[in-house]
Amino acid sequence: MRFATTMSWQIREGLDQHLAMALYVRDAAGLQRYVVTEPDVGALAPAVPAPAGSGHHLTPDEDDVGADVGADVDLSQAVREWPIWWARALHQVPLTQPPTTPEELREAAPPAPPDWHGLQDLPAMRTLAERHHHDIRHWLREIKHNEIERCRGRRGSSDPLHLTHFVNAYAQRLGRRVRPFTLHLRLLPLQQPAGWVLDEQQVLLSTALREDADALERLLEPVVSALA
Repeated sequence: MRFATTMSWQIREGLDQHLAMALYVRDAAGLQRYVVTEPDVGALAPAVPAPAGSGHHLTPDEDDVGADVGADVDLSQAVREWPIWWARALHQVPLTQPPTTPEELREAAPPAPPDWHGLQDLPAMRTLAERHHHDIRHWLREIKHNEIERCRGRRGSSDPLHLTHFVNAYAQRLGRRVRPFTLHLRLLPLQQPAGWVLDEQQVLLSTALREDADALERLLEPVVSALA
């Protein structure tokens, strides 16, 4: 988690592992064809290996598009459950401060063994999450490693995304200090540079867009305007 901050405002950013995990399971199980992702975030990067196809299809007309849910998971049930998982992860507001109690830590963390918190009533998703858990962890480690390397390459700048300068410049245009606010940037490793305003305190954006300071500022300007 990184942040740009002053005494009166704070912009926090970090990889949203829960959303990334749900997307990985979607892609690893070949569910993209069957589920609606709102917002439509597109493909992950690095891409998840395409499923080989198990013959579990919704209709005979879709035999050319395989799903790899396995014999122990009903595809129709997986298709019903995945949007529920995605919506839960999307509406899980990031904590402003690090968790201080075991319960806060449990609520903030993505589903994981042994209890797979948040998937207890989604048996198909729990099975798929358990099946791909090792690969998800390896994939997330690779992303985090790449992120560390990018940060090292930008060393020397106290605010690589220029967000402090951006907010301060906005305050100068206003002719006053901005009002106190906290804004969460929830990052996803996506192939396309894209971003979505979820609400007045949350923005979902791809790591590709985050690297484009000008595009990021254009996305954030109306958000900061409403907050400041």
